[in-house]
Amino acid sequence: MAWPDFSARADEPEWMDTLEVSAEDFAACLADLEQVNILTRAWPPTRRFLERATVGWPPGSELRLVDVGFGQGEMLRRIHRWATTRGFVPKLTGVDLNPHCKAAAEAATPSAMGIDYRVENIFDHTPETPPHFVTSALFTHHLTDAELLRFLRWQTGFASHGWFVNDLHRHGFAWGSFWLLSRVMRWHRFVQHDGPLSVRRAFVRADWRAILAQAGAANAKLSWHIPFRLCVSQVKAAAPAPA
Repeated sequence: MAWPDFSARADEPEWMDTLEVSAEDFAACLADLEQVNILTRAWPPTRRFLERATVGWPPGSELRLVDVGFGQGEMLRRIHRWATTRGFVPKLTGVDLNPHCKAAAEAATPSAMGIDYRVENIFDHTPETPPHFVTSALFTHHLTDAELLRFLRWQTGFASHGWFVNDLHRHGFAWGSFWLLSRVMRWHRFVQHDGPLSVRRAFVRADWRAILAQAGAANAKLSWHIPFRLCVSQVKAAAPAPA
């Protein structure tokens, strides 16, 4: 195992983005990824953003949200439970290019939640009523710099109240720790290969500041969360709370 160069983002493709596998095999990968997200505390940063962004919203407010790259849908299920406990009316949509994700997410989601999972290119997603928020978790590191720039500009214009990017911090300790953990836990082969690679494809603060400036979102907030999550958010302060 050679120690990688962390001075710049890796451009090697991840297996889950490129290899064709059965629905059952991909579902097994997604199930292991949910374990990863629990152990690496994926939910708390997104929850804190939503708490901050909805201060002053009255009970009964509709919460329209699009989650990009939803995987098995656990983040949307957590958002649904969070929203209902606060008296909001969640109207949640997940958008992902992989049809295996839609099948796995629908199988894991109670129908009463009414979450709309779609197989779609996010730039083709044009609902009649724009969402209040766009969220994503462990999605942006899959993009090239040019794709990320387009995505940031798109979500800034698309979401009426703000957006939140929940992703990784490129760091040698994060890479080595996950490489070892994924093998000790005997996670799916995609997770063992793609997890460390995801860290190498991820960002540091300087990367984010440069691309946010290009996207016209230099006022976006950067926040670091244990363990090695580097998140980016924008709340549109002028947007009113729903009536």
